Amino acid sequence: MNRNLYLICSFLCFLFIGETAAQDTIKVQTLTWDSTSRSGYFQFPDDPGQTYRKILMRYNMRCHDAAVGNGNVGCREWDYSCNTFITDPNQQDSTRATHPSHIISNFSGTDFDYVTYPTYTYLQFMQHSTNYLEVIGETTATVGAGAGTMVLDNYESLGRHQFLYTADELSTAGLSAGAISGLRFNLTLAGGEVSYLRIRMKATSKTELDPNNPDLDGFTEVYFLNTPFLIAGAQTLNFYQNFDWDGSSNVLVDYSFTNQLPFISSTILADDAGFPAGLLNSTADNALDFEGAGALDLSNAANLSSISNEITVSMWCYGNAAVLPINSSIFEATDADNNRQLNVHLPWSNATVYWDCGNDGTGYDRIEKAATAQSFEGQWNHWTFTKNATTGTMRIYLNGTLWHSGTGKTRSIDIQNFNFGGAVNGSNPYYGLVDEIRVWNVELDEATIQDWLFREVSDQHPFYGNLVAYHKLDEGIGTIALDNGPGSVPAPIYGFPSWRLNRGKDLYKNFEATNMRPQFTFVQGEYILDDQIIIVTDSIPNNPNSVISYAVDGSDLVIVDTVFLYQAGDLPVVDENGTVTGTVYVAPEGTINIGDLTYYQKADAKFEILSLVTPYGNGLDLGQQGATFFFDLTDFAPILKGEKFMSMELGGQNQEDMDIQFWFIEGTPERDVLQIQNIWPFRRGYYDQIQNDQFFEPRDVSLRADGSKFKIRSSITGHGQNGEFVPRAHYINLDGGTQEFVFDVWKQCSENPMYPQGGTWTFARAGWCPGLDTDIHESDLTFLVNAGESVNIDYGVNGSFLTEANYLVSSQLVTYGPLNHQTDASIEAIIRPTDMHQYGRYNPACNLPRIVVKNGGSNTIGTLKIQYRVEGGGTRVYDYSEPIYEGETREIDLPVDATGFWNTASDTKIFEVQLLEVNGAADENPDNNMMRSSFEVPEMFDIDETIILKFKTNNRASENFWTIRDETGTTVLSRTGMANATTYEDEVVLPDGCYSLYVDDSGDDGLSYWYWDVVDPSVGSGYFKFQYYFNNFAVSLKTFESEFGGSVRFDFVVGQYTDTKEVITEPRLFSVYPNPASDHLTVEIQGYEADNFQVDIIDPTGKILQTQTVVPNSTDGLIYQLSLEGLAPGMYYTRVRHASKTWSRPFVKM
Repeated sequence: MNRNLYLICSFLCFLFIGETAAQDTIKVQTLTWDSTSRSGYFQFPDDPGQTYRKILMRYNMRCHDAAVGNGNVGCREWDYSCNTFITDPNQQDSTRATHPSHIISNFSGTDFDYVTYPTYTYLQFMQHSTNYLEVIGETTATVGAGAGTMVLDNYESLGRHQFLYTADELSTAGLSAGAISGLRFNLTLAGGEVSYLRIRMKATSKTELDPNNPDLDGFTEVYFLNTPFLIAGAQTLNFYQNFDWDGSSNVLVDYSFTNQLPFISSTILADDAGFPAGLLNSTADNALDFEGAGALDLSNAANLSSISNEITVSMWCYGNAAVLPINSSIFEATDADNNRQLNVHLPWSNATVYWDCGNDGTGYDRIEKAATAQSFEGQWNHWTFTKNATTGTMRIYLNGTLWHSGTGKTRSIDIQNFNFGGAVNGSNPYYGLVDEIRVWNVELDEATIQDWLFREVSDQHPFYGNLVAYHKLDEGIGTIALDNGPGSVPAPIYGFPSWRLNRGKDLYKNFEATNMRPQFTFVQGEYILDDQIIIVTDSIPNNPNSVISYAVDGSDLVIVDTVFLYQAGDLPVVDENGTVTGTVYVAPEGTINIGDLTYYQKADAKFEILSLVTPYGNGLDLGQQGATFFFDLTDFAPILKGEKFMSMELGGQNQEDMDIQFWFIEGTPERDVLQIQNIWPFRRGYYDQIQNDQFFEPRDVSLRADGSKFKIRSSITGHGQNGEFVPRAHYINLDGGTQEFVFDVWKQCSENPMYPQGGTWTFARAGWCPGLDTDIHESDLTFLVNAGESVNIDYGVNGSFLTEANYLVSSQLVTYGPLNHQTDASIEAIIRPTDMHQYGRYNPACNLPRIVVKNGGSNTIGTLKIQYRVEGGGTRVYDYSEPIYEGETREIDLPVDATGFWNTASDTKIFEVQLLEVNGAADENPDNNMMRSSFEVPEMFDIDETIILKFKTNNRASENFWTIRDETGTTVLSRTGMANATTYEDEVVLPDGCYSLYVDDSGDDGLSYWYWDVVDPSVGSGYFKFQYYFNNFAVSLKTFESEFGGSVRFDFVVGQYTDTKEVITEPRLFSVYPNPASDHLTVEIQGYEADNFQVDIIDPTGKILQTQTVVPNSTDGLIYQLSLEGLAPGMYYTRVRHASKTWSRPFVKM
C-alpha cells in the first residue's frame, strides 16, 4: 500500500507541467516554510456541484533555512512522529471510558462515611509552665530606661513582634556571655491573659530591622505558655530552656501570641532606641486552604485581555507536606478553545515545578526544574512566574530570587478562563494554603519583586497601573475574594475551600518598623526548676468534601448533583507539627459506595490524514527546495470541504520547514466517496490495553444502504523499544470468529530514498521509517458485509505480550458509491524516468521506462496501446496484452530500442506517456490517460580511457555482490564471493549503450555505517566508485555513498567510440586482487578472445621483475594467480598485454 502513496507522486509531475491540468486544479496553500505555527484554520473548496477526480496533498519538507548541520542547525537531530490531522466538527469521535460514580475531594477510598454537619481537627499544643524551686544564683541586665510605653499586643488579638538588642547594649547593661534564663519587664496596665505567648530568640549580625527582610526562622524557642497578666508592675517569664548568648552577637527577641476575643491590651515600659529596633505585626492574616477542593475564579478580572506578551503571577503558598508532591496545579488559565495558556504545577508528582505560558494552538511554552521539599511544602514560600514573549524569556523566582529561566519562549498569551486552586476543568487540585495573589500584565524585574515581597501592594508600587488582579485574601469568611487593586473586581470562590487564620507565630509579612522597643531585663541564673508540660487543645474546622454524583445518560456521562459533606469516622488529633497523636470518632450518618460507570467521551472528529516520522537530521541535506511527497487524500473528500482546522502534532512538527498544499483535481473519481468515519478515535494504545480491549474495543458500525464498496484503511506505527523493533501481526476482525484481515506492521527501511541520515535509519521498524510516510493497510469489506446493516469491527495485535511497546492507531471506514465507468484505465505513476523524491532509488534512469496502470472500471482490461516519448524525440508505441482486473494495478516496462531514445535537444527533459486505446477502443474516461514527468539524464562516460570499478569490501564481504546489466535487464558483468577487507579494481569495458550498476548488501547496512563504528568497529568499512587511470593517476568518475542501506542502483551511458578506436561489441572486465596482497595476486580478464596474454610485474622505475605468457583458461579470458614470493614489501605494477591492448594496475605487496 505504501507503493500506492508513491504512485501519486509521479502523477503530480504531470499536473506541474501540463498547463490544461493546472487550470482544472484548485490548489489550497496551508503551511509555508515561513510559518511559525503548525496548525490553523484553512478554507477548502465547498462547491456542492463540483467533483474531484483526485485530492492530493503536496507535502514538502526542507531543513530549516535549507541548512545542513547538527543539533539545532538544519534538520533537527531526532526522529519524531509528525502526524497531520483534520478536525471535522460535523462528526464526533467517541472514546470508551470509565468514570467513578462519585468524585469526592480529598478522598481516595471506595466507601465514604459522612455527616452533614461541620467537623473539626483538634490541635494539641505542648506548653511549658516553669517554676523555680531554688535559686542558686542570679544576675540581671536591663536595657533601656523605660522612658516611654508601648502596647504589648498592639491592640490586636494576635501578633508577632521582633526587637533588636545590640551586643554593646547588653554588655553595658551587665550581661555576660552564657545562658540567658529569663526575661523581665514592667507593665503599666495589665490587660489579662495573653494566650499562646511564645518567645523565641536568635543571634544576629543585623544592626537594624527591615520590614522587607524579616527574620522568619533560625530562632530558639525559650518560652511558650498561656500567660496571665493580672496586675501591673514587674513581670518575670522563666524560660523552659536557656538561650546561649555568645557575648558578641546582637540578639533578636521574637514574641508572638494568639488571643481569643474579647481581650484587653496590656501596656509595657519601653524606649525609643534611636534606630529601627522593632518590627510589629498585628495584622490578622488569612489564607485560602485548598485541600483538593475548591477554586478561586479570576476569569472576570479587570483588563485580563490586556495580558498578551507579558505577564507576572505571584503568590505565597504553604504546601501540605502530608500530600505533596502530587499531580497538581496551583493555577491554570485557558483560552476560548480550552487551550492551556497558563499553568503551574507546584509541584508535579516528580517534585518538579513546571511553568507553562502562552499557546498558539499547537502547544504551550514550558520551563521546568526539580525542586526541594522545603521549597514547596511545610513552610511559607513566595513564588513569582514571569514571561516576556517579545524577548522570549520565562522566569521563576523563589522568595524573590531568580530560581530558573528559559529562552526562546515566544508564544503569546490569551486568557479567557483563570482558576487558582486547580486546573480550569477541576482536575489536578492543589493541596495547601495560598495567600496574596497578584497578577500583572507586565514582566516584573527581580529588584521590584524583592522590594514588595513582604508588604502589601499600594498605589506607590511602580507598576500599580499594570496590576490586573490583586487578592490579599484577608476576608476570613464568605465566598467572595475582594480585588484590592485598581480593577476592584471581586473573584468568586467555588467548592468551599476553607479560610485559615495564621496564628501569631506564623505571621511572615506586613511588618512595620518602629524605633520603640520594650525595656527588657535579661536574666542569667542557676536554678533548680520544675518544668511542667501542659497540653492545650484548640480546634480548626475541617474543609467540607465536595461530592459530585455522576450517571450515564445514553452513552454520555452527566453530573447528577454536587453536595458538600464532612468525612466521618476516626478523625485525627495532631500536634502543631502535624503529627497525629490520636483520633476522635465521629459516628457517620451515611456511607457513599463509589463504583465505576462506562460511557463514551465525545469530541469533534479528528482525522489523521498523514502519519509520518521525521528523519534523523544530523548532516542531512534536503537541498534548497527540500523533498516533496504527494499523498492521495481522495478518501477524505467528504471532510475536505469548507473551513477546517489542520494541525501537525506528536512532537516532530517543528523538526523541519514545511510547505503543504492540497490539490483538488476536477473530474470524475473512480467512485464517489460517500462517507469516511473514524471507527475509533486516533490514539496511542499499549500492548496490554489493545489485547484486553481496553482500547480499540469491538464496535458495531452501521453501513450505509447506498454504499457499493466498503473499505477500512488502517495506519499503525509501533513505538517503545519493543514496539518499534519487534514485528507483530495485526488484524481486523468482523463479527468475531476468524480474523479476516491479518497484516504485518513492519516496514523495511534500508531502501529509504532519503539517505544517508544521522541515525539508525536503515533498521526496519513497525510500520514506519524516519523520513517516510506510514504504510496504509486497506481491508476491503465489500463481499463480507451487507449494505444497510451493521457490522462488528475489532482491531487487535497477535503475539505474546511485549513490554515497552505501544502503537499509534488510526482506522477509518470508507464508504463508496458504484464505479463511475465500465472502461477506465488510468496511469497512476511514472516510476522511471522521473526526478520525484520517492523514486530516487530508481533514477536517473536510461533503461526501460516503467509506469503503473490501474483498472478503475468494471471491465477487465485485456489490451492497452501505449504511446510514449521523450519530448523533442521520437515516439514509440507498445501493445500490452496481459489482463488487468477491476481495481488492480500493474507495473509495465516500456521497451526502448537504443540509447538514442533519450536524445533530445530540449534543455528540460520531459518523458510523456499516453494510453491511446483500451481493449482496442478509446477509453471511456480519457482524463487520466496521460502523464508527463521531468527527469534528469544519467551520467555519460564517454572517455578514451578504460573505466575501472574500484570496490573495497568491509569485514562482512559475504553480504555484498555487484552486477552490471544492460538496458534489457540482462546481466553482463558481475562479481560475487568477495573477500573481507579487500580492494578490487575491475576494468569494465562495455559496448555503447545504457547500463545499470546494482550493488546489493544483504545486511541492509551498506559498506560503511556509523552505527557499527560505535557498536562493533570490527565490521570495518568499504567503498566503491567508477574511475579511470591517466598517466597512472586514478581519476574519479563517480564516487558512491558507502552508507547506502540495502542497495544502490546507478544507470550510466557508455558513449560510442569513433571509427579510429576499437569498436567494442561485448562487455569486458579486467581486475587485479587482492590489493594490498601478501603471497599472491589474482589477475582476472573477461570478454576477450582466447589468445595468449603476457603478464608482467614492474617496479615503480619501470624495471620488469617478472614476465610470463599465460594461456587463457576460459573461452573469453582468464583467471590467473601470480606468486609474489621474493618481492620486498612496497608498491608495484602488474601489466597485462593482449594483442594491441595493454593494461596496468598498481598494487601493494605487504
